[in-house]
Amino acid sequence: MKLELPPKPRRSDGKISNASDLGAILRERRKSLGLTQGQLAAACHCSPRFVSELERGVAGGNIKQVIEVCREVGIDLFARARG
Repeated sequence: MKLELPPKPRRSDGKISNASDLGAILRERRKSLGLTQGQLAAACHCSPRFVSELERGVAGGNIKQVIEVCREVGIDLFARARG
């Protein structure tokens, strides 16, 4: 039996260190918009399962779909060099 630990608190600086960080941000934003996973999936032309897995930090696969989901809920992604 695997214990399910509560999610780590999201970093206040918005830095995404792993898939779970992005998933938590997406879930929070989706809920604040009053969308179900099914509604978001329909808007992004993906499956509700993909949205669920993305929010849990376990989705693999297509970066295009990840960007589309983020765009749909109004989350901008940035990449910058460290250092």
